[in-house]
Amino acid sequence: MVDKQTLMLLATQVEERRKVVLDDLGLGGKDHTGYVGAVGELAGYMRVSRMISDLLATNSKEEEDFESSPTDSVVKIGGKK
Repeated sequence: MVDKQTLMLLATQVEERRKVVLDDLGLGGKDHTGYVGAVGELAGYMRVSRMISDLLATNSKEEEDFESSPTDSVVKIGGKK
């Protein structure tokens, strides 16, 4: 299981770095190579943010499954009541 606090801290740090790169792009001081690199960096931050969101959602789902009884999970998976 993944530590939720660690993921939230990581998500905050990624977002802060993304904002810095975006602000740098807005100032327009980069040449073409710097621009392409910054855009790639932003794309990477967006992917990491999505991965963190997915991990948090999975972690939440695992906690819900853990709190239910084992038969509840079988019924949900099997589609029977």
